Amino acid sequence: MKKKIIRALSLLLSVLMIVLSFTSCRSLGEPILTLDGTELSENVYMLFLSRLKGNLASAANYSTEALKDSFWDMVVSNDGTTRDESYKSQILEECKFYLAALDLFDELRLKLPDSYIEEIDRNLADLVEGDANGSKTAFNSILAEYGANYDVLREAFLIEAKLSYLNEYLYGKGGSKIGAEVIEDYYQSKYVRFKHVFFYTYTPVYETDSDGNDIYYLDTYAKKVAYDTSALKRRAADGSEAKDKNGDVIYETADGKIAYDKKNGSRAPLYDDNGYIVTRKFTEKELISVNDDATLIMEALEGNEGNYTLFDSYVENYSEDEGSLKYTNGFYMTAESNYDSPEVLEAVLEMENGEIRKIYSEYGIHIVMKYELDKNGYAKTENSDFFVSANTGNFVFINELMSILLSERLSRAISAVKVNGESYDAISIKNIGANFYY
Repeated sequence: MKKKIIRALSLLLSVLMIVLSFTSCRSLGEPILTLDGTELSENVYMLFLSRLKGNLASAANYSTEALKDSFWDMVVSNDGTTRDESYKSQILEECKFYLAALDLFDELRLKLPDSYIEEIDRNLADLVEGDANGSKTAFNSILAEYGANYDVLREAFLIEAKLSYLNEYLYGKGGSKIGAEVIEDYYQSKYVRFKHVFFYTYTPVYETDSDGNDIYYLDTYAKKVAYDTSALKRRAADGSEAKDKNGDVIYETADGKIAYDKKNGSRAPLYDDNGYIVTRKFTEKELISVNDDATLIMEALEGNEGNYTLFDSYVENYSEDEGSLKYTNGFYMTAESNYDSPEVLEAVLEMENGEIRKIYSEYGIHIVMKYELDKNGYAKTENSDFFVSANTGNFVFINELMSILLSERLSRAISAVKVNGESYDAISIKNIGANFYY
């Protein structure tokens, strides 16, 4: 009798484990991608779509336009593909990459350290407490808008943690295992280098005093005026030394105007209500003059393509761009760089080394020469602003390089990923919330 009870309990526990396992699996949703025995659920995919929508609906991108169905229904290619279909496909490809990486993670028999999992669970607990007053049910209600729940969000965090751990295992922390030759090849294929002689076609509007003269400051933030102390001291009505609001003695010229130390002081530009510097465009006469200057330099450089030493001398002696003096090795950019004058970057990307062009932008006139990339330019201290992350201290391109290397390694696995077409077709970004937080 006792054996029968034990066997019955054992069977009951087995059934219960199967039920719990099935419930846990389904709490993540039906699989939308499969690769051998590895799956990625449709709800994790929807969570990633919601993050994309949140990014596009941010003030930095399309704002509230991305919340309208018409935004997603817009046709964006000649074959009739809508924005909804285009972005769905983009995230699907990213998810294929994730799935192939997870499969490799298992193939290499890697195990996520307990510390990673504990940190994920702490973060989730903080989110539940902070956003849902400690109620997981209420938290699930919040996540439902993104096609997710607590388990789905946890799974997404685990996927990202495994990808990070896999990258570190394969390529070292901060890419320390990547060979110098590989990094050099990436740098040479990705970056362009240029210098320019730049002329402004506008001037900032500066703060002026009651006489209409530009004010010069020793400290523009504290508004500490730079006075020419070799001039006359201004006197108050009682004959004492006149002082400004900072308690500094005021100096003036013989005609009673304030005497500024223009050599050691600097002017403070005026800003509009949106925080942009107020500017004045050049007059027609001024524009003709600056165009003449640029033309003379272009004529002097004619036939000197590739003469970097000569061009350096023109940059040093004539360029009005302070960056030219700061970055004496030139500017290092990629096609994705956020450069203030995109016309210049676009031109440099198609120019040959040593080629010179005159380019007009909203800021002024650029006489540009494309320079050959110097070997190991990314590792030079004087170029660090272009290559080293202030946050991590690693090369800014290292994550992209690791992603490229991993994608190459995973290419066969990615092509073998199977898509549940029925589940995929049923999903629309229009029906998913814009996720700004999770």
